Amino acid sequence: MPYQEELAYLYSLRQFGIKLGLSNIRHLCAILGNPQDHIKTIHVAGTNGKGSTAAVLASILKEAGYSVGLYTSPHLSDFTERIQINNMHISREDVLYLIKNIREQIKGSGLQPTFFEFATALAFMYFANKGIDIAIIEVGMGGRLDATNIINPLVSIITNVEYDHTEHLGPTLENIAMEKCGIIKSCAPVVTSETKTNILSIIEKVAKKSGTLSYAYGKDFNAVPVRITEDISEFYYNGYRLRGLLLQSRLRGRHQLFNMGSAIYTIELLTGKGFDVNEGHIISGIGNTSWPGRLEFFPGCPGVILDGAHNHAGIIALREFIEGVLLKREVVGKIIFVFGVLKDKDAGSMAGELIPYASEIIITKPDSERGLDVEILMEIFEGYGVKALSADTISEALNLAYRIASPDDIIIFTGSLYVVGEARELILTRGHAPIRERG
Repeated sequence: MPYQEELAYLYSLRQFGIKLGLSNIRHLCAILGNPQDHIKTIHVAGTNGKGSTAAVLASILKEAGYSVGLYTSPHLSDFTERIQINNMHISREDVLYLIKNIREQIKGSGLQPTFFEFATALAFMYFANKGIDIAIIEVGMGGRLDATNIINPLVSIITNVEYDHTEHLGPTLENIAMEKCGIIKSCAPVVTSETKTNILSIIEKVAKKSGTLSYAYGKDFNAVPVRITEDISEFYYNGYRLRGLLLQSRLRGRHQLFNMGSAIYTIELLTGKGFDVNEGHIISGIGNTSWPGRLEFFPGCPGVILDGAHNHAGIIALREFIEGVLLKREVVGKIIFVFGVLKDKDAGSMAGELIPYASEIIITKPDSERGLDVEILMEIFEGYGVKALSADTISEALNLAYRIASPDDIIIFTGSLYVVGEARELILTRGHAPIRERG
């Protein structure tokens, strides 16, 4: 099929790896007529919560009647998930057309874009061609040298700063913070849900040096939890104009309050830039936001949770959800983890956070050349004195988990979006496990 052939070309660009720097993407977009200059944007960086924050923004603006582009990464199952307008994925026909078009335009230029550079340029072209009102652009990695960092946004967001991609961004939180602060520009205020004093200080200093304003969670806005359950998160939002706004969201976990708070405050800033968004739009936008693979719950007997926590901070958020919600249910069964990680992650610290809550752990390998081998991960758990089960594939892991689970148990897939994406596709394709009667 032509689509699969062109997509294969795009994926073949992964052989050129990750090249942090802006010269390539600037050259590429210049050839294409700089489509990024023809769209209004919001830029979202941060270690965790970028996608959720971007999804909330897109949902609220859609409810307000705007045509909203959303560019995120990675995808769970299909490339088209990365590029959306008003919750509709880009069509395969448009992907096919744009890949061919870009290849034709750069032919003979000597330019060799990476996968992410090509995908980013494709998204910019798509949004510009469709004449959208605004696009929410998620950073791929870091910020300063990320391919998305050639836009001039209306608002920049830094969700948080934690340890991840240290081989590219530096070994300390301060190094990582400076890389993420690279998205701060004089044209746009910056909103952050980061709360660590030393990191906040860096963000504020960079913003001041750049000639723009910074707004922080806990200082300029907050989200006060009312109740967090396995079904909803209910909270009061307090910001600039909006105070005591009661909201309900299907995004689960206390950590999502930080993301939603940042998104709503960004909306407040946009209202000062000509966007017409009212409380009703925010209420419905928050209520309608979904973000697959992030504490996504499939009820049943047993229930299944898919959570793409792929670093230590993400696992901490999952642990807090287990403690604050799952272990407080009326009927508490066993928790069975299906766990797989990529080679560049701190698998040891992630495993250590899960072990106290695990009745069983099934080790598997993400379907990626970067996936950590099952044998190595088994040794890590053995170092904690834990005898884990193993499965060579996600499908085998899913079958094994269903086999050993009782009706009141919860199966949690986590450690990598590759693991979660494949598990989700299997569940949606063949259906959730048959509901068994409780004994």
